[in-house]
Amino acid sequence: MEPVRSAKGFLFDLDGVFYQSGKPLPGAIETLIYLRKNKIPFRFLTNTTIKNRSSLQEKLSGIGLVCAENEIISAGYVGIDFLRKKGSPSCRFFITDNLKQDYSEFEENLDHPEAIVIGDYDDWDFEKLNEAFQHVMNGAKIIALHKGKYYKVDSGLRLDAGGFVVALEFATGQKAHVVGKPNKAFFQCALDDLSLTPEDVVMFGDDLINDVQGAQNHRIPGILVKSGKYHEGMVESSGINPDGLIDSIADLPT
Repeated sequence: MEPVRSAKGFLFDLDGVFYQSGKPLPGAIETLIYLRKNKIPFRFLTNTTIKNRSSLQEKLSGIGLVCAENEIISAGYVGIDFLRKKGSPSCRFFITDNLKQDYSEFEENLDHPEAIVIGDYDDWDFEKLNEAFQHVMNGAKIIALHKGKYYKVDSGLRLDAGGFVVALEFATGQKAHVVGKPNKAFFQCALDDLSLTPEDVVMFGDDLINDVQGAQNHRIPGILVKSGKYHEGMVESSGINPDGLIDSIADLPT
């Protein structure tokens, strides 16, 4: 596969590509060994916001996916810089307590926030969604750490944060500011980190929109991995043309 053979570095999605439901997928550990042995630089690009970056690094290392914290570019991590550039607005957070630890520099305002920040959050109910709606109607901006549709767990597919973001967009008429994939700035953050250009790298992921199309929109070749949320027919029905398909990340070293 030409884009892979000529690449100077790789970008990888995590959930559904290297691990699923807390367990490494077949070939994941071996792929990391291959990358280290051949001194190929890489970054994990993940929209996962359940854990902050340091906790995610500990989790990955604990299941055999040993990596450095700076090799992970997460939506939660980039979101901090995004808020700083927006003038550090007061916020109402709809994120996990673990991730919120990293956002302690921002004022949390439960009554009249200037922004609502949405990520992975298991406490959604009508009251929480309506509270977020009221804040936006009163002038708060919607900051979506990501806008994922769904992800794969052992029991099947699980609704992701994007469903709640879109509900608020529809009800309020306000477009959310999306921090993570497929935002071009998110991919650029990884390129800057690696000191490489879009033509130098290849993106691997199981999400056609966030991973493959997101990369392609930034002139990065996007390879669809047929693991995680992948299912038969998803490419044909999407209108998105990956630059290649592989059965699993185990195919990369070959």
